[in-house]
Amino acid sequence: MASWRETYLWRETLAVPESLARTASDTEGIDAVARLLGDPGVRRIVATGNGAAYYAAVALWLASLDGRSGPDVLALPAGLVAKGAFRWREGDALLAFSSSGEMRDVIEALDAGAPTPFAAVTASPGSTIGSRADAVGLVTIESQDAVTHTQGFCGNVLVALAVWATITGDAGLRAAVLDAPDAVEGSCEAAEEWALALPCLAPSAGVVFGSGPAWAGALEGALLLKEVACLPAEGVETREGATSAMYPLGPGHVVVSLPTGPDAVIDEAEAICAARGATVLRAPGGARGDRRLAALTTFPALIALSARLGTERKLDVDQPSWTDAYYAVARGSA
Repeated sequence: MASWRETYLWRETLAVPESLARTASDTEGIDAVARLLGDPGVRRIVATGNGAAYYAAVALWLASLDGRSGPDVLALPAGLVAKGAFRWREGDALLAFSSSGEMRDVIEALDAGAPTPFAAVTASPGSTIGSRADAVGLVTIESQDAVTHTQGFCGNVLVALAVWATITGDAGLRAAVLDAPDAVEGSCEAAEEWALALPCLAPSAGVVFGSGPAWAGALEGALLLKEVACLPAEGVETREGATSAMYPLGPGHVVVSLPTGPDAVIDEAEAICAARGATVLRAPGGARGDRRLAALTTFPALIALSARLGTERKLDVDQPSWTDAYYAVARGSA
């Protein structure tokens, strides 16, 4: 059985810092999206996507709560805006996240009269969504041989934060975005060391939690446990981890916390989950730099853990068994 470090999934994660550096260098696209969304007539940014792309929208929303004020941000899974089901308001501006640019629900929203002009964050500017967008934040993907979006997810988050920094004139967040490639590179090194040192694990389910902006990382972490290791998992805000998410916990379950610094709420949640009999792991990375980068800096550890668990379960973590079923729904290819 190949080591998780030999998978395309991990190799592509190691290339995330270079991907982020190239993505951040496309200031023309970032500025165009910021101009559209920061227009005085925009009262609310409706940010949407599916799965990891939706979690990038959540990262934007959480960042908007944690720094300088700007337009209201509403993060929604794309299914809520599909087929004209969403009630748009005057002053709404759509921000669509889709690496492929072919997300079925977003295309249906556009066809049903979603407000224009709209902006997209995508790795595929010539796609259906990219070609219809009035402003495009371009994500650079160095390679993708694994199904799981590593560079795509991280690029989506980076562009979202860069756009928000530009809209709000937040110099601190702008500096954090520029530092992100180095921060993630350090997180990759720490993640590999951490995952190799973990004890033998064979969990049947998992919970991931984080505070503030790390909640977006927790959502992505739970998705990775499901997507890569095929483990039922839930991603929650830290206090929810100490309450509703801990109810069914016991031996054979794994809990992953994503601290971004000293956090008494995280400490309490870890202790409560451990007392239930779960194995509690504290992932590295979240304390590297501005905490609004947490979805990026915790990502390598969550990939490493999921890849290790998946390979130990003899799964193909690069080409999971669910791939065709997913595309049949997400892109309407059935």
